[in-house]
Amino acid sequence: QFSPIDEDTQGAGFKGAYAGKQERSHGVIGMLEVIASDFDRTNRHTDEAEQKAHEEFVEFDRVSRADISGKETKIALDKEDLESTVNKIAQGLDDLETEQGLLDSALKRLEDLKPTCIDTGMSYADRFAKREEEVAALKRALCILDTENVEADCQ
Repeated sequence: QFSPIDEDTQGAGFKGAYAGKQERSHGVIGMLEVIASDFDRTNRHTDEAEQKAHEEFVEFDRVSRADISGKETKIALDKEDLESTVNKIAQGLDDLETEQGLLDSALKRLEDLKPTCIDTGMSYADRFAKREEEVAALKRALCILDTENVEADCQ
């Protein structure tokens, strides 16, 4: 027994061998040609873009390496400069400490000598008179030593 659907249909809907649309066959080949030309164009553009990207990368890499090398050199020089500056500071601090010790000892000696020089217990008039006596005594000593009468004060 046949299926009830077989009774309602007339088959595949066409008669004879299917040959396709022969007059439109150029469209399929044309479409394949368009696809092939699009593929070639895309391939060329991709190759050009890859070549350009490679050239840009090579240039970027060259510039980056030069920049990195320059910065590494600058870092090395800055480290040497820092070390030199730290050494100069340490030497300066040592010199400062030495000079400060000398200054402290000079100030201590000055303080020790100050009472001897300033606080004599004499008034100005007494000191002036004593100084005049010393000058007169020195002149007498000069005259005693002047045996050839060269000094004008001794004649």
